[in-house]
Amino acid sequence: MNRLFKSLLLGAMLAGAALVRAGQYETIDYHVQQMIAHGAANDTTGVQTFREQLENLRRPETGDSAQARPFHQQGSEHLARDNLREALAAFRQAFIADPVDPEIAGQLGLTYLRLGRLKEAERLSVYALSLAPTHSANWFTLGQVYGQAGDARRATGAFANAYRFAQDPPRLAEQLRHLATTPTADAVRASARQVLQSIQATADPKSTAASTSPPKPAVLAPPSSMVSPKPPATTETEVPTEASPAAKPAAGSTLLGSLKRRLTNLTSPADTATPATGSPQPRSSDHDNPGQRIYRRSIPLTCLIVTFRNGKTNNLGSGLLVSLDGLIITNNHVIEKADNLAVKCGEQESTASVRKRSKEPDLALLATSLKVSESFTLNETYNQDLIGRDVFVIGNPYGLEGTFSTGVISGLREIDGVRYIQISAPISPGNSGGPVILRDGTVIGIATMGLKRGQNLNFAIAAADVIASGLFDPRRMKSQPLGGH
Repeated sequence: MNRLFKSLLLGAMLAGAALVRAGQYETIDYHVQQMIAHGAANDTTGVQTFREQLENLRRPETGDSAQARPFHQQGSEHLARDNLREALAAFRQAFIADPVDPEIAGQLGLTYLRLGRLKEAERLSVYALSLAPTHSANWFTLGQVYGQAGDARRATGAFANAYRFAQDPPRLAEQLRHLATTPTADAVRASARQVLQSIQATADPKSTAASTSPPKPAVLAPPSSMVSPKPPATTETEVPTEASPAAKPAAGSTLLGSLKRRLTNLTSPADTATPATGSPQPRSSDHDNPGQRIYRRSIPLTCLIVTFRNGKTNNLGSGLLVSLDGLIITNNHVIEKADNLAVKCGEQESTASVRKRSKEPDLALLATSLKVSESFTLNETYNQDLIGRDVFVIGNPYGLEGTFSTGVISGLREIDGVRYIQISAPISPGNSGGPVILRDGTVIGIATMGLKRGQNLNFAIAAADVIASGLFDPRRMKSQPLGGH
């Protein structure tokens, strides 16, 4: 059983705040969230595109369906009788035996939903949809999860996809009508009504399963699930230093073409709230706003990293330029299973190769063909004076380029010999490897993980440990501090 399944089993069966493996789950969740966004925007092509990409991801190993069957049956019987605790125990056993059955994973998620455990319900539903992206019942469950959490926009997209993929659209519409009129969370009722209005507005009933038209929402904020990197190991590996993959002369244009297509997908539906990759037009008040100064200076130096495996897009992450000749630091877990890499930093694009990597701390150094006039500078301060200071995080959560968030340093932690900075700024899938920046523009940490449970529990590898790791020569960095504390 691979790490993804172990992480999911821990998340499903442990009551504590488990740290969950980042790379694979964030890839799955990214595709599901894109299907939700395009579904809510009535973009059939977008839904189909991300559905196909999800179906093309590597399939997990087959489980033991015979061993799972009696537990599955018991769970279904208990669920029908509203014996939720007994249903949960049975579905857990079924899931352990066969973690690749979308029915089992989906019903386990539904049981968690009915128990009010929304985080577990979300993770299991997203995972179940990675196994069967057209499973209407699991979309319906996920819609209720987001509605119960108060996220009407995501609930609308999930309900729209539940109807889109329903084998019996009239029955699904009746289920939506029930939600729209039943005393439940406001967001559930509102989302169900919105999708019903779209269905009713469609002239041809036969076409509604393939096309619904709820109003186009603003881009979706990242969900509550948090992620973390692979547990650290103790080895460091030297790899070739070329700035593009060796022995593949035609790979560069292909990878950059794939990157451009991916970036086109990421900007549709249109989003006016997410900052563009380029610097925004300055306003008179910008001079008094340190966040805007940091954003304008940092966005060209913050990179979207797209990884490819077996010819398909595999993972997304963030990175930061740390030299004038295009060296990029990111998390090792972002790139560890990639066959090829492509990056986009500001308006520049390049293929990339791994120069060095380390599993403890979770870091990688990438070489590219990019040329810049300045880079980020790492700040090796690590003491109690940091606590309470403002920080700014730039990254690409769920592939949304150049997303900017703020917070404060709330603690210093050492985990397995690695120094971390605890911050209140959110770290979501796709943020991994991005910079955590102080007011003076220096980088105090590399975003790396968030706790699955608990709000504002997010961690960055201390820049002091990045420097101490010997990953690269810090003298290659060049920038002018912005000033501030």
